[in-house]
Amino acid sequence: MTKHVQAQDWILGGGIGVSAYAGDVSPLPHPLDYRVGVKGFAKYKMNNFLHWRTDLHAAWNTGSDSRFDKPLPKSRNASFQNVMINLATGFEYNFLGFREDKNKRDSFTPYFFMELGAGLFPIIETTTENPPALPWAVTLPFGVGFKKRISTHWDFGMELSVTKPLWSDKTDTIYRDDDPSTPITEQLTVPSWRDNYYFLGFTWCYNIINVNCPKSPRIR
Repeated sequence: MTKHVQAQDWILGGGIGVSAYAGDVSPLPHPLDYRVGVKGFAKYKMNNFLHWRTDLHAAWNTGSDSRFDKPLPKSRNASFQNVMINLATGFEYNFLGFREDKNKRDSFTPYFFMELGAGLFPIIETTTENPPALPWAVTLPFGVGFKKRISTHWDFGMELSVTKPLWSDKTDTIYRDDDPSTPITEQLTVPSWRDNYYFLGFTWCYNIINVNCPKSPRIR
């Protein structure tokens, strides 16, 4: 009998959905500030449970003090818009053995992922005087999702992720500046309100399936 061995080592995919921001300007994501985010990713399948993934994530973000009726936002009246461009790599863990049975089309699994990356945050507009020319940060993206096999090659799913800038609170240009010449409204911040960037959207993946050379039994 001749046997074919299939290898599914690489997976390519993308996603589109809603982006949101929380930080100095918005302690919680506000529905009026939801914008669009997109992702592209490549995954290397180490086994049915563990993948190594690399993501390129772009998102439009905005925040405004006018959304919150609190003393600090009302006195500061800050706002901003930026674009996040983040490249990161890390692991993805499937809680179920995804695509173990090639004869079933209803394979399904929830998953968790965590990565380390770097992001640029170009500013579209801000109320801050003399903002950083091009804010950037080391980032920690992490999140959860689920995926379902819908054909031999294709998977469909949803993903919720958070991109956390590390060691920087300047990506939204709203941060505490103790320079005496800085306007008083720009010195009003809450240190614990650090920047976070959220994504919730649909994803799709294409599994590259290689069929190796057939293995034939030895003739004795």
